[in-house]
Amino acid sequence: MDYSRREMLRRMGIGSAAGLGLWATGGRADTTDGDPEYAGFAKNLFKVAPSMSDVPSAAIVDGKVIQPAREIPVFHEADVVVVGGGAAGFAAAVAAARTGAKTALVERYGSLGGLFTNGMVLVIIGTGVKEDGKFRLVTRGICEEFMLRLEQMGPQAITPHPGTDKVWQPTADAEASKVLMDTMIQEAKVDLFFHAWGVDVIQAGNAVKGIVFESKQGRQAILAKQVVDATGDGDVYFQAGENYQQISHAMGFVFRVGNADRIDRQKLPKETKAPYLGNHEPIPGALWKNNLGPRGNGLDIRELTRFEMMHRKSAWEYVQRSRKTPGHENIFLMNTCSQIGVRATRLLDGVASIDKKEALLGRKREDAVAVSGHDGLRHPEFAIPYGALLPKRVDNVLAAGRCISCAPDLIDRVRLIPVCFVTGQAAGVAAALAAQKNCTPRQLDVQEIRRVLREQKAYL
Repeated sequence: MDYSRREMLRRMGIGSAAGLGLWATGGRADTTDGDPEYAGFAKNLFKVAPSMSDVPSAAIVDGKVIQPAREIPVFHEADVVVVGGGAAGFAAAVAAARTGAKTALVERYGSLGGLFTNGMVLVIIGTGVKEDGKFRLVTRGICEEFMLRLEQMGPQAITPHPGTDKVWQPTADAEASKVLMDTMIQEAKVDLFFHAWGVDVIQAGNAVKGIVFESKQGRQAILAKQVVDATGDGDVYFQAGENYQQISHAMGFVFRVGNADRIDRQKLPKETKAPYLGNHEPIPGALWKNNLGPRGNGLDIRELTRFEMMHRKSAWEYVQRSRKTPGHENIFLMNTCSQIGVRATRLLDGVASIDKKEALLGRKREDAVAVSGHDGLRHPEFAIPYGALLPKRVDNVLAAGRCISCAPDLIDRVRLIPVCFVTGQAAGVAAALAAQKNCTPRQLDVQEIRRVLREQKAYL
């Protein structure tokens, strides 16, 4: 049956009468043209009272843009607030809450996991070491729990990484991982706020008293005794005035290819090389490919914008070229990552640090709060000291994830997903203990931090 444009709109519930009915009734929208059978989407429309008020705007004064002083509403209060919901921030929030702290987590996107999930960097490498031909897991605690619980979600949630004898260097499904992270955050009773971008700190001298975040509700504050900087870029300690070094790195981009299980390799001529379409993932017929990308400044929005567009176009064109290869006609570009792969920007100038030379020694440390494996299982485990999470001057802030204090030559190990898990867990425990004792993180006894971490099944 053919419908007129008016009839089609009427059946979809988006005709002009639907909109008029909403405001005319001052509440629930009236049915389109008075016909309840075809109300459609209009029945879901409600008039809502405004939820916020405008504030004084910036103005140009003597050629300069000036923001008027104004009160920032307090949105929430907590013992610990974690800024950034990637692997490090997720682990920090869960660990802090399990240690007994009232914990809040703010994340700029609408899901947890950061580059792991939104960036679709799905392989969890660097979890352990190989000794005498046998694998040994070292990134335990919340990291191990997370992988075990992914296993329990079924074969489409996690799969072993090729070349390993266990599931501890796995490839994880992004959607399953997001759901599990949501679940674990809710179980820990963390107050989670998506779509909130940390933009400033509340500070009294060197002491940080909370953070300011920006959202659709404007600028608001969260007061907290301790703050964990899990932004990946050191945004919190930068805003607090701490010293750091900035480095540039390749900015990658991940895309997924579908119908890989429909590739007919028998059609490929012997002299023709098959296109490389990436690594297998838990979803049947899907491959994921991580492009290295050019080096750039991950804090420069002009560069970020240019690289995003460049990578998207490149991914599309690569798949289209690959489709012309005999036997590859059915593949297609499933999706591209929603978060560009910034690998490194700021590195904290911390109380302690670690470099590649020391990491390769694999020595034990009595001040270690996290231990990392190596990708490829080629090197010994290395310990990460508590001082690598501590700013030298700023109080009540701990760093976690790729922005901790380390030498640039070690960043490609520190930024790995499981290392972000374990440094996040350490920062969360330390922040909770400092909040409970009403002291600064640098005043804590590192042995007490290590004791609680062991209670949470961390390996030290």
